[in-house]
Amino acid sequence: MSAIEYFRLEEEKWNDKEWEDLASNENNWIEIEKPKSNKMKFIMFIALMCGFLFVLGKGFIIIKTLGHENDVTDSAITDILNQLAAADSNGAQSGDIVLDYQNMASHHIFTHDNAPNPFFKSVSSDLISKSSYTSLASLLSQYTTPDSGADETLTEAKQRAIDAFFNAIATSQVFQIGSNWLAKNGFLTTTAQNFLTSLWFDPFARTGTVKGSSGFKYTFAGETSGGNVVGFNNWFQFYTLEKAGNINYHGWFDRQKDVQISLQFAWDNNQAMLRNFLVGTSPEFDMMAYTICALAANETEGTKTCSFSLQGYPVTLTVETIIVNGKIYISTANPSIGSGGSQTTSKPGSTSKPDGNLQALVDQLWQMDEDKAQPGDIVLNWGNKISGTSDTTNTPLFTKVNEELFKRPVYAKLIDIYNDNLFHPQVCTPESSMDGDRKTQLDDYLRLLTNTTVFQTTYQYLVQQGVASSDFETFYTKLFNLWYGTYSRCSGTLGSSGWEHVYSGEWKGNEVDGQHNWVRYYLLEKAGDINYHGYYSHENDLIGTFQYEWSGYLKKTGGFFISTSPSFDLSIFTTCVLTHQGSNACKFNIDGNKISVTSYHQSCNAGTCLSTSYPSDE
Repeated sequence: MSAIEYFRLEEEKWNDKEWEDLASNENNWIEIEKPKSNKMKFIMFIALMCGFLFVLGKGFIIIKTLGHENDVTDSAITDILNQLAAADSNGAQSGDIVLDYQNMASHHIFTHDNAPNPFFKSVSSDLISKSSYTSLASLLSQYTTPDSGADETLTEAKQRAIDAFFNAIATSQVFQIGSNWLAKNGFLTTTAQNFLTSLWFDPFARTGTVKGSSGFKYTFAGETSGGNVVGFNNWFQFYTLEKAGNINYHGWFDRQKDVQISLQFAWDNNQAMLRNFLVGTSPEFDMMAYTICALAANETEGTKTCSFSLQGYPVTLTVETIIVNGKIYISTANPSIGSGGSQTTSKPGSTSKPDGNLQALVDQLWQMDEDKAQPGDIVLNWGNKISGTSDTTNTPLFTKVNEELFKRPVYAKLIDIYNDNLFHPQVCTPESSMDGDRKTQLDDYLRLLTNTTVFQTTYQYLVQQGVASSDFETFYTKLFNLWYGTYSRCSGTLGSSGWEHVYSGEWKGNEVDGQHNWVRYYLLEKAGDINYHGYYSHENDLIGTFQYEWSGYLKKTGGFFISTSPSFDLSIFTTCVLTHQGSNACKFNIDGNKISVTSYHQSCNAGTCLSTSYPSDE
């Protein structure tokens, strides 16, 4: 109803019944009650007028629906994102982009550059000469200071570049389909260009008072803080900066071939320990997809997530918005591999919250783990706190272990695997093929662990969480590949696996990589192959973070559960990588001790393989 209509009805002297009928017909807009006095009439007039936005110079009036609530379903959002993906004619086609993935990056040590060559081998000139990309390049050139504390006021030059960018993408199918959908569902309060300019480009302050950030800067241009890259999720900007020599690619963590990547890189003097971006999507697709997710998705703990398919691969978008003085801004926007429960990139300074269902599972497993060491079975000497890389402690970490424990099958067969040298610690040495006696021995041991009450309880939980098939044999195949599937940590050599990394430990360069099992550590230390240097921290005798040397290879910062059984470790690490992947993303406590598990998986020839999984004391 317009203000003019309101006055017309008042002039006609409607009675109470007529006002009530109008209210019932338009109750999705405002609950209308006939004014009882001139004062009330004036108040209603003011309220109605607040629902209008007069857009000068555009030749029309926009009416903002009062009390609009989001009733868009998740499936409707998935449908529109899939439509946009199918309509993205300015996206890369087969052969337009050639990538060189090379080796996996190090989760722990940024200085390990495992990719000597650039990530982008080539990008078609026909693709990036399209106006969507040339206008984006001009716009990106306006963002020369990535620091989030640098003033990002919209200068005239920036505004001209923004207008040119929108003029370039406005005629694309993606932009038209997306903006029409937003308008149809009541999300646009002005023209699409004006609305998106405000949402994406208007600056705001992340900290302090300097307006040094915007959704566009974080997502498309890239943003840094304190020497770290905190925002950078656009393939074209990565390609442009890498070609200019400003980016040094270090390797990848996870990937969907030619569609999406999780990777590590240096941007001038800034460290990007882990960032994600889609590969080959057009600028208008990225902006419109994130916008729809930001406005239409339901919010969970401050973030909004949307799922869709891109070239047959599942993709999840995670977007955060903020409201400052009543105005909405895109704060962060990131893609991740999968359709939920997969890798996401947290905003700077964020920490994941404990999961009550996970905690209940951990409590169950801890109580039913009949194979864990009992009080008195293990005696530790933490020695001195570590300083640098020097040896501050002249005694072993393990003073005593009751080796009667090792007669139990879950330990005895694990020790057989160690003694039979089924894994080579050097990552540049290919692993033996998964067949014959080696496969039989490893399969028998995994069967043994998965048949324990601890793991069977875990399996039921994973089924309930939707990450495991209700058919156990189907899930077992996935589990076998997850832990034993091989991949490269050294120039293409298939010399690593999740099992070797976690349960055995690896040598990479001059350092120990992985090694997160207390039994393995104890046996190596007992044999004189490990020299314990000292600790950083520990939670009683359950878990600690410490430093040691293994046969001349340094483990600068390592740690593992102590006293837990192999089946408990398998259960926890599998659960964390499938349901809470990420840095310190899997949080729980054991006997009052706060624990966080960092875990990642990656694509491999077997499908999906575990990259790492390890606990730390918070």
